[in-house]
Amino acid sequence: MLTLRLTLAAPPLALLLRLLLVCASAGLGLLLLATLSFALDNPDQRAAALVRLAWCLVPLAVTAHLAAALARTEPGTEARCGLDSAGLGPARLPLLVARTAALPAVAGSAAALLVAARSGIAGSSGVLTVPQLPDALARLPLPELSLPTPAAATLLSTVPLLAALAAAWGARPGAPRPWTGTEDTGAAAAASAAGAGSETRATTEPRKVSCRVGLLVGAVLTAGGLLLAAYAARDAAAGGSPGLGGWTFPAEDVAASPLAAGWLLAAFGLVLAGPGLVMLSGRLLGAVRPGPVRLLTGRTLIREAPFLGRELGALSAVGAALVALVRARLTDAGAAVLPGPLVGASVALSGCCVAGAALAALVRARRARAPLRGLLERIGAPQGLVRAVTLLRACVTSVVFAGPAVLAGMFTALPPH
Repeated sequence: MLTLRLTLAAPPLALLLRLLLVCASAGLGLLLLATLSFALDNPDQRAAALVRLAWCLVPLAVTAHLAAALARTEPGTEARCGLDSAGLGPARLPLLVARTAALPAVAGSAAALLVAARSGIAGSSGVLTVPQLPDALARLPLPELSLPTPAAATLLSTVPLLAALAAAWGARPGAPRPWTGTEDTGAAAAASAAGAGSETRATTEPRKVSCRVGLLVGAVLTAGGLLLAAYAARDAAAGGSPGLGGWTFPAEDVAASPLAAGWLLAAFGLVLAGPGLVMLSGRLLGAVRPGPVRLLTGRTLIREAPFLGRELGALSAVGAALVALVRARLTDAGAAVLPGPLVGASVALSGCCVAGAALAALVRARRARAPLRGLLERIGAPQGLVRAVTLLRACVTSVVFAGPAVLAGMFTALPPH
């Protein structure tokens, strides 16, 4: 009952994320059923079936990340004192959040099952046919034979189970939380009263080191992914080599080629480099005798780098994919870049989930800045200062993450056509 009340009384952002989770779970269920039907129809093509299953892992991981973002937007995860007094301790609170995240995922899996069941009812003599869907979904290899019930149930239960685990992990007591603007004041007072300045620096220093290491590793992975894709495209244009099997990159072979591995590696590098980019931009803004606007903007960016940078890095990877897709359309290589509806649906689901998680992170950051805005109002700061800080922060983050997205999309190698 408490899970249902939290679902019905959720804020608009949580409702939007739940709707995205329902759509992602339904689309992912159709992809998993399509992969199972391909494996049953082509038992001699095990490698191709594994490739299709591997392409389903990408939206599965992004859907789990969306469920974790949904868990962090729940207001109950912040008011732990009141929930503890109500009997929800550190062990029961993740279970409650897991149930609230698993409910929309179960609804999406049920919708995918209803689509497959409706197509089976419409068929004759027990043969499942493709339902009346849009062209992009009608081309999915939905089963031409009846699927085994245990296998279909196992695949469809994967998404709710993983969403529940990710939500419980995101709502754990030790999960990272955004800076609320009052922690520096309390830490400074404690340091001045008890001499705990070294302890305060010790808690913030690991985050800075992790952001720096993430920036370095992300840059290396992004460069390595772009080089791997360029090497694979050049080898395919030259006619292939014995080591690579002589690929010529038809539409059905791109998903299993080093070209796709290079794309995924570059995207993962952009995600890892996100916190370091945010922290670096904040430090550059706060350098060389900054004014109030630059100082406040730089400090907030540094504080928000650990939890906001990865979401913006993932959004930058999606932007790079869009730039590469536009290049492919302009160079008549679009048919080779999107090998059929399976990869296209995976990319669309991943993009929607990444956008939802980034929106949740931005709202959490805005909510965390409320004490700082209240403090500025109490000391009589002009409203133009707050607007200038907001505008400068938005411009800096847009430029910092749009630049790598455009560069990665422009330098990403495309299949020869």
